[in-house]
Amino acid sequence: MLTIARMNAHSVAYYQSTVEEKQGPDSYYSEDGTKPAEVWIKAAHATNSTFVSTHLGVENGETVDGKTVHDWFDNAVAPSGAKLGRAPGADGVPGFDLTFCAPKSVSLLWGLGDDPELRTLIDHAHQEAVSEALDYVSEHAGYTRRQDPTVSEKRLMIEKLRGISGVKYEHRTSRAGDPHVHSHVLLANKQLCQDGKIRTLDSKGIYHEARAAGMVYQATLREILSRKLGLEWGEIVNGCAEISGLDDRKVLADFSTRAREIDQWQENNGLETRSNYQRIAQKITRQTKDLDVSLDELETQWAQREHSETVRGFIASLDKNPGNDGAQIYRYGIESLPDSADILAEVIAERSTFTRADVAEKVAELLPVGAVEPHLMLRTIESLTDAALASDDSLSVTPDKDPAVDNTQREGAQRFTTTAVIDEVEQAVRLATDVVDAGVSAESIKPVPGALSENQASAMRQVVKSPYRASVIVAPAGAGKTSSLKAARSAWEHAGKTVVGLAPTGKAADVMVGEAVADESMTIARALRVGNASTPRQRARALGWDRNTVVVVDEAGMVASPELVEILSTVKAAGARTVLVGDPRQYSAVKARSGLLATLSEELPDAVELTEVFRQRSEKEREASTWLRSGDKGLIERAAQWYADNNRVHAGSVTAMLDDALAGWAKDTEHGKQSLLIASTREQVGALNAAAQKTRADRGELDLQQSRIRLSDGLEAYIGDTILTRSNDYELVTSAGDVVRNGQRWMVESFTADGAAQVRRLDDTSATVTLSSDYLRDSAQLGYASTGHSAQGATVDIARVVSGVGQLDKASVYVPMTRGRDGNFLYITEEQPGDSDTGHGKTRLKYRRESKGYARDLLANAAQRDRGDVTPHTLYGQARRDWALNRLLTGAVKDPFRGTAIAAYMKGFEQRRSNRFHAHFDMSPELVLDKRDDIKGGTSDERVARRHVQLLDERAQAQQQREEIAPQLEQEKSKLAMLKEQDRDLESRVWDARSMYNNAERSLSRAQSTQQSRGLFKKLLHGASDQAKVDELTQELEQAQQVYEEISQQHDALAAELEVQKDTVERLRERDGELEDRMGFLDSMLFLTENGTSPFAEDQPDSFSSSADSYLGYDDSYDMSSSPVFGLGDDSSDGMEL
Repeated sequence: MLTIARMNAHSVAYYQSTVEEKQGPDSYYSEDGTKPAEVWIKAAHATNSTFVSTHLGVENGETVDGKTVHDWFDNAVAPSGAKLGRAPGADGVPGFDLTFCAPKSVSLLWGLGDDPELRTLIDHAHQEAVSEALDYVSEHAGYTRRQDPTVSEKRLMIEKLRGISGVKYEHRTSRAGDPHVHSHVLLANKQLCQDGKIRTLDSKGIYHEARAAGMVYQATLREILSRKLGLEWGEIVNGCAEISGLDDRKVLADFSTRAREIDQWQENNGLETRSNYQRIAQKITRQTKDLDVSLDELETQWAQREHSETVRGFIASLDKNPGNDGAQIYRYGIESLPDSADILAEVIAERSTFTRADVAEKVAELLPVGAVEPHLMLRTIESLTDAALASDDSLSVTPDKDPAVDNTQREGAQRFTTTAVIDEVEQAVRLATDVVDAGVSAESIKPVPGALSENQASAMRQVVKSPYRASVIVAPAGAGKTSSLKAARSAWEHAGKTVVGLAPTGKAADVMVGEAVADESMTIARALRVGNASTPRQRARALGWDRNTVVVVDEAGMVASPELVEILSTVKAAGARTVLVGDPRQYSAVKARSGLLATLSEELPDAVELTEVFRQRSEKEREASTWLRSGDKGLIERAAQWYADNNRVHAGSVTAMLDDALAGWAKDTEHGKQSLLIASTREQVGALNAAAQKTRADRGELDLQQSRIRLSDGLEAYIGDTILTRSNDYELVTSAGDVVRNGQRWMVESFTADGAAQVRRLDDTSATVTLSSDYLRDSAQLGYASTGHSAQGATVDIARVVSGVGQLDKASVYVPMTRGRDGNFLYITEEQPGDSDTGHGKTRLKYRRESKGYARDLLANAAQRDRGDVTPHTLYGQARRDWALNRLLTGAVKDPFRGTAIAAYMKGFEQRRSNRFHAHFDMSPELVLDKRDDIKGGTSDERVARRHVQLLDERAQAQQQREEIAPQLEQEKSKLAMLKEQDRDLESRVWDARSMYNNAERSLSRAQSTQQSRGLFKKLLHGASDQAKVDELTQELEQAQQVYEEISQQHDALAAELEVQKDTVERLRERDGELEDRMGFLDSMLFLTENGTSPFAEDQPDSFSSSADSYLGYDDSYDMSSSPVFGLGDDSSDGMEL
């Protein structure tokens, strides 16, 4: 596993406090398994590595003292004494901590193995794996940003560094004193660039490549240990696997005690002392550094653990000399390597579009042990990654983000997809947009003051009368989705339809029936599995769906694309209709490709969006929430400023933020408010639950004298506690007739003699049920706090959100920060050095609170970070629009999309969309384009006639220009073909000359070696002939070199001429293509004017001009046929916004 943490001004001092320097560079680890700082340098070539080493004044692998590290990172002074620019300062970033952790089972081998050779073997394997991972980081994340010297305006380009460097600290135990093999690899922020200057790293690249680098580490470690020890491995989960035989959860848990700042906070604020923490508290609270406890003492403690004998028995069974360096494990050959199809299939199982790093990550995970030698691991991963991306199944969705095209783009900016994903989206669009004419009358849907607004009523009228198989309702948080759907349901029922609700979770499905949105409901998973149906038709029959069924899918943005296609196929087979409800800007599917909701909202001509927000009582907060959702940088910054000005966003240490969130919650609940604590991790949820429980106990709201029951989170529930059920159980039927669902909150009313709990649901039904002790132990936790996903769909008075800065993105900010009616508060935590599982020394609670401005900036940055999945179609459209805008701003000419596979496909896809909208609105797509030249005066017919003449003139000009270009293009293409033939001939001659030179060089080397290896007697006997041979071969080598250089110069000159000629032909082709597209565009407009209709708003009768403000600008040189944009004013859509 690899984690990354940003260093601060105190980081070096912390890391240095964990080692004993006086042992010297040749000593073994200090008593607890730590080692002094060691320099590391990585570069693609030895020459660059030498440059970096010379500049720094240290060698790779050299041990350095604490002062050297401090000067290097904190004072920006290299060990050589050279200045590395300005020192980072108190708020600066001196570097990054890349922490590589071995699987726990590997750490157990190191910790409980008595054989020093075994520890040395594991050390070497770990270090070699770290080295391979750093090679990957150097190659793919070793970049900086600097001004592009080829332009005068400000333009920061991405440039490869000479190399990357820093120091590493080797640790073998955790703060809690458990075996824990890990390395803190400190990567300096100041690095040497190609021009010899020092600049800071491009940190985004480091974070982007982290997961892939971690997978390289894990794959290499597995391979080495398998070779050396003959190990086998369990299932690979997130790239990590435990050793078979040591993968029992109880064994691993016995040596996985946690002692972080959040654990200490929970210990201080919870009602009970957890056994794990209690076990280590006596030891760690008296320490200041781990090395105060000797390794002998730690080994004694490890030997006393419950499962120590299991580990020792496994170690005793190992064959530490498997023979031939583990060659017998090579059960697989090259044919066992995953092929491109398998790799891409695994990648798209989790995302619709992906980067190169995503592919590399999956390749490392898929490599079977025994298929690749360790020293070839990275090379093999790179080769398979490149092959997958170059395969026919892979397409670049954003060729404009290719660093080879745009030097301002990072390697991770370019995104790809596969033909399978393209086909899946195409199928979904086709199914959804089929015209089935199954709409019903919308006359019954009318606005109701205080219950249904005009906007909501208008949207629902559009949905129920839609002619398409599917409708889309985009529903932002708090936009009145439930009241809108209730109105639609009444119209469907009036027409004899049955409304079936589907949702990703059982809780959401139950709400659909409970709030009268649907007649019946179920989870999507259950619907797709019903009756073991293997075809859509069988499934439709098993579900009882028919032409009188309307299927409403709630939270459709969280539904995986394959599942949504299955639903659409089943709806088609039944002859039914479906309505997809959700928000593409909230959470997407978990670890599954998704994004179809956004695409379908663009492809259905009558898709609707509920634009009014009702949940927040404050008008200003409602507005701020819409800014937060917008995705627009300027609006997001305005939202962040509002939250900061109104004390809604805070940042600081883990302790301070947990304290503040808990204090706020306590105040809320004391005043009778319904307040919900929301956190980004299970650890935070657990800590807040424990502290909230203690707060209620201190108030006397819990009965601590009666029985209590252990829950799945390790805490205990008392009578009066709020608990959260975490799994659906169809056997547990409540007094309301429904079942117990995941995500429901209950109050404990009593306990039975056998440990079961009588609980009452905290909702409008107040249903009761008895939960068995087994269910409580396995599937229930305290319910004062929950994760953001669990809170989606909830509405409370006040929401208090705690999240680590690394866990925040657009969805994880917007969703929890829109749960509260009266207020929503965000507490952003930042961990200090050593606070993670790999920390050392005594745990100290830190009460650090940052300024409002700092918290505001963290929020603004997080809300612009979009980790949600999107289809390639949506991504391409956005990329194309962004590029067109950039071209207007920069004057760029070359179209990076032209000639690409994705552009060829999308041209047809967008034409089909154009035809669909044309048919829906009964007008040409060009009607939505804005004017170019004013043609004023006279009647509408006269304006159209003048427009027709103008368009004819423009088409004639384009035709003439194309005819002029045609012969020139053919002439230049012939010249290019001739140069290519000459290039092939010279390339062959260069190869032959190079081979002759290499042969001559080898012959001379052999002759010189023979001459130098002879003894004194043979030198006297053969000296003259040996020298003559050397002289002859030296002359041959010089002649071969001269021939090679002459031919190479000719080839270089021809290559330069060839590139110029390619550019000439490409420019002519582009111009010809632009003119062809222009003529086609003009033909489509002439078709309209010939029939008495103009494509421009100002030519229409005056009554139509009211919608002109909704039209978009038109650029003469832009190929609009490949990117149509549609817009309608309010007057043309019954008040509905598209």
